[in-house]
Amino acid sequence: MKTKRSGLFLVCVFLASTTLAQTEPAKKAGGATSSPAVMPGSEKWMDLPAAALVGTPSVEMGGTVKIAILQGDPMTAGRSYTVRLSCTDGTKIAPHWHPATENATVLKGDFEIGMGSKWDPAAMTDLPAGAFISAPAKMRHFGQCKGDTLLQLNGIGPLVINFVAPGDDKPAM
Repeated sequence: MKTKRSGLFLVCVFLASTTLAQTEPAKKAGGATSSPAVMPGSEKWMDLPAAALVGTPSVEMGGTVKIAILQGDPMTAGRSYTVRLSCTDGTKIAPHWHPATENATVLKGDFEIGMGSKWDPAAMTDLPAGAFISAPAKMRHFGQCKGDTLLQLNGIGPLVINFVAPGDDKPAM
């Protein structure tokens, strides 16, 4: 009986070791093991893709916006994505809309948001760090960064900013 148990144990150890030997961890460039985690400060920042900006903004941006893709493909229709936007103090995002629902969480700084087709500072609501907002598809909205601000956006692509043309008085949806 003891021999059978020892034999069964050895077979299990052999099977486990051959399975582990055949499974290699995924590798990143440079030989590091890949991970689904994105650590603060490891984001790869870039300019917003020109293809994501449609039309002409009705107000001057007055600051800088950078994007980092954390997950997925924000430019492909039907694909999920998570991105971060970093903007400098005072950056204005002119009235616009997106073809799909956009969800945003303020990670750092304050973000003011207003609903509608025309820039109206009096209509803006302050969203402090930790705040969340969901804008349904085609909802007209605009925003401004107070302080250096970090936003995390997620949704289903494409992530397109359709600027509202002057004179387009369609109500927010």
